[in-house]
Amino acid sequence: MKCRFPIDCVLALTYRCNSRCTMCDIWEMENSPELPVLEFAKLPSSLRDINLSGGEPFLRQDLAEIVAVVAKACPQARFVISSNGFATELILEQMKKVLKIKPDIGIAISVDGIGEMHNEIRGIPGGFDRTIATVKGLKALGMTNLRLAFTTNEKNINHLSKVYNLAQELGVQFTNCFAQSSEFYFGGKQNINHPRREFLVKEYNYLIKQELKSWNLKRWARAYFAYGMYKFIINKQEVLSNAPGRDFFFMDPSGKIYPSVVHNHPLGNIKDIGQNEFPTFEQFWCSDEVEARRVAVDASQIPVWQICTARTAIKKHPFKVAWWVFKNKFGGVSVV
Repeated sequence: MKCRFPIDCVLALTYRCNSRCTMCDIWEMENSPELPVLEFAKLPSSLRDINLSGGEPFLRQDLAEIVAVVAKACPQARFVISSNGFATELILEQMKKVLKIKPDIGIAISVDGIGEMHNEIRGIPGGFDRTIATVKGLKALGMTNLRLAFTTNEKNINHLSKVYNLAQELGVQFTNCFAQSSEFYFGGKQNINHPRREFLVKEYNYLIKQELKSWNLKRWARAYFAYGMYKFIINKQEVLSNAPGRDFFFMDPSGKIYPSVVHNHPLGNIKDIGQNEFPTFEQFWCSDEVEARRVAVDASQIPVWQICTARTAIKKHPFKVAWWVFKNKFGGVSVV
């Protein structure tokens, strides 16, 4: 099989975090190592979508320097920073520097409910107001590539449509994920997450219908992603096959590379690239050693449906997705 280079990745820049989320214990981790800025120069130029995540990435004072190095290494990639939005002044100060380097960069601000629902899930009193202040501050900087990111769980499922409507009111985009478990990410948190089916049907039907009302291809793709998310929550299976460790990867703050945030099969460490065995990322990625580890990933049969994994799957199945959009846009939609 011909080796294909990755086009999508999530880079966790730090595990430091100023949130206390109920579905994640990263904030309890102490003294987690962080990559020096120049290590990011080893990333492959094949990448087209990069999510800078954490922890809270804005807690790295050298965030602008990281963006500059990654942008040079991956000149064709689109960037999105994921943030909880709590440190408003710090985020705005950092973004003034980042926007000079990457003017089209996006930011996804986590909003998991309206008012006290968000505060409860994120564990920060007054956090909702601070988060919205951050969104408005970023808009005041002239940013247009903004989105609210909602994490579905059994407690907040009835707020999905409310946060979607808030995104529309603020004039920003909306994205959605599901609180999953991981042996090495989320601080090893094991989430018991079973939202009631009748609530899932109601909320995801609303979301999909709203996205399909538009004539925007990106929103149609998000409608399909939401459909896939509903099916994944119910059936614990992907609606489209994807390729963890082939098309995409997750890199933790120490440089360790995984197929995804739920596949505990380390492929290697970026700090080892540039040594005699693996002079370049491409040689590392296509090595027999990494391919053997991919076989173990395939054998584990762990399903995953996240933005980084689904994005590549959707691109690989354009006709199937287009047919779904056509049927549901013009024939009425029901995710059941």
